[in-house]
Amino acid sequence: MKPTMLAAITAICLGATAAAAQTTAPANPSPAAGSVKLSQSECTSLWQKANSSGATGLTKSQSAAYVSDFKAANPDGDATIDQNEWMAACNKGLVRSSSGSGASSGSSGSN
Repeated sequence: MKPTMLAAITAICLGATAAAAQTTAPANPSPAAGSVKLSQSECTSLWQKANSSGATGLTKSQSAAYVSDFKAANPDGDATIDQNEWMAACNKGLVRSSSGSGASSGSSGSN
């Protein structure tokens, strides 16, 4: 009976360990779904383009063409995204190079 009980306890422990391993968040999360992670130089260039006035931060409306999720990009919850928040959001895939989705309804070529 002891070997059977030991085997059952071992199976339960291994199952709990496997379940815990599956729920652990990855150390380096991938970019947000449907987004492309930009390089550091692209992130910096877009910051300069979006913030051409040189302000300390961008409001939700000022960043709307570039930032897919303002709330996630603004962890301190104030009214603006500063450059550090922008770069962190860009590294998470929350900043896109243009306001377009990449989808097109037009046609290509000539008739």
